[in-house]
Amino acid sequence: MYSKLNIKNIIIGHKNSLVNGKNKSDYKKEFIYIPLLASTVLVLIRIPDNDVKNIFGICLSILIGLYLNILVLLISSISSENLKISFRQKKTRLALLKETLYNVSFSVYVSVKALIALFLSTILIVNIYSLNDLLCVLINKDFNFVIQLFLGFFLYKYTIDIFLILFMILKRINIIYSKEIDLEDLRLNNLINKEDHKDED
Repeated sequence: MYSKLNIKNIIIGHKNSLVNGKNKSDYKKEFIYIPLLASTVLVLIRIPDNDVKNIFGICLSILIGLYLNILVLLISSISSENLKISFRQKKTRLALLKETLYNVSFSVYVSVKALIALFLSTILIVNIYSLNDLLCVLINKDFNFVIQLFLGFFLYKYTIDIFLILFMILKRINIIYSKEIDLEDLRLNNLINKEDHKDED
């Protein structure tokens, strides 16, 4: 059963696509340090309450649907038989599609983790009075506050991760299809020129 649930290949493929062609320190700064720092600041500013959690729930549901649609689009675009481009360009396009496929799949995975954090932060209310009393003495906060702080941090972090990856996916999709649009535009210009020459004759 574990082999059917194992998504290690998606995580490795996504990480490789981030590091590919980049300095490793740049990758860590953009996709590890910035989300961690931003999540810490956000959770200190405001721990998600019920209104914020509702907004997160709606946004995550929409994003998961969007990512699944992008997956269908990418899968339907794998074949390059009808494209009038060189084999080298087809190879580059296929590599970009593969990396984007890993990024989208990983984003769905992170979205599900964010939904789990959201679900836990909604239902997890612990009434351990001795622990509450101890924490009230130590930090002047109860145990449920600590839980909400912890889960709120991960909710913010996963959401920031999702949006960072979304920007990267949009950039890659733009690169893939803008090249195809330019080639199609060039082909149509040639056809228009031929048509104009025929009309002149």
